[in-house]
Amino acid sequence: MTVATRVVADRGTVLDEIAAESAVRERAGQDPAEQVELLRSAGLTALTLDTEHGGGGADPVELLDFVIDLARADPITAHILRAHFWFVEQIRRLPDGPVRQRWSAEIAAGKIFGNASSERTGTAGSFELSSRLTPVGDGWVLTGEKFYSTGTAFSDYVAAQAIIDDGTGRVARVIVPVDRPGVTVVDDWDGIGQHRTGTGSTTFTDVAVSDDEILAILDPSSELPIANDAPLLQLFLQALITGILFSVADDAATLLRSRTRSFAHAPDPSPRHDPILLATVGEIDAAAHVARAAVLAAGADIEAATLAARRGEIDPELFDRAAVAAARVKVHVDRVALPAASSLFEAGGASSASRARNLDRHWRNIRTITLHNPTSYKAVAVGDLLVNGNPLPRNGYF
Repeated sequence: MTVATRVVADRGTVLDEIAAESAVRERAGQDPAEQVELLRSAGLTALTLDTEHGGGGADPVELLDFVIDLARADPITAHILRAHFWFVEQIRRLPDGPVRQRWSAEIAAGKIFGNASSERTGTAGSFELSSRLTPVGDGWVLTGEKFYSTGTAFSDYVAAQAIIDDGTGRVARVIVPVDRPGVTVVDDWDGIGQHRTGTGSTTFTDVAVSDDEILAILDPSSELPIANDAPLLQLFLQALITGILFSVADDAATLLRSRTRSFAHAPDPSPRHDPILLATVGEIDAAAHVARAAVLAAGADIEAATLAARRGEIDPELFDRAAVAAARVKVHVDRVALPAASSLFEAGGASSASRARNLDRHWRNIRTITLHNPTSYKAVAVGDLLVNGNPLPRNGYF
């Protein structure tokens, strides 16, 4: 059975298995290692790899649709694969040759790729990095400390960005195995939500790097157009939130159906027929479905830019359109998601606040994801574009 066939055959079953006990795992702080393995064994980690190299061939819209469904089942597991799918897209853009063949084979075999880009110092979204890649003999040595390395604790390889230590200011993106001597991965993220996503510190201590492990070299001062992956990475987060909203709607409907008591002054003695409570559930459901429509619509803009880039045609206008679309979705989805997750308790009543139910996880997870970058800054950037004609900022968050 090919990877593509497994993706079609096992997707629903795998998602059902991942959804089972996801609330229990989250409350217990249990790593979703088994759930990640389910995705790997079903070929779903190769969902976006081209079919010629053994993947599912999914393009950005299908990926985002899948992420929504996966996040509905378990947003922790879904978030782990964000950097992985970013890596797959980078490989899919490469021209045919040994480099693409090598990494495509690893992806098709189920290998997972993590991320080590962000640092605690410097300006977020910039190339102000303290990590260094230094030429030594016939190879290189990588040193540095990273944080927010989401997914890396569950990965086979880690992609890291570092300044090439030769005075040029260029930035290298390197791929090394997580078990290589000198690589230390610590899952020390202690956030209120998304707290078992393999996020935390990745340290590189004199890590040996060969030439063929340098995936790309970037020149921040160059004016040449590049394929901008930031819109996809940002919209991935909104897909996570959308999936959580669907889970909120699921729980709201279940809660209301199960309620038998209400208040003496309620509009209807039966909670499941109370128009106020029904409206609450309907509003949550509407928020989830509209968020999904928004994510997939913006995904179509990203897909247009991405497909052109895979053909070697970097169209800045298409990527700008994708960036604007992703920014608009964030501003909208972030604003509606948090109130929707909070209103779940209105549908459930006092008993829904029980820690055993762990329904607060939805709000905590959404709140944590929204903090990845400030919603207000995104709104300002969109407003500045519309009012003053100023383009969106050009950094890792747009």
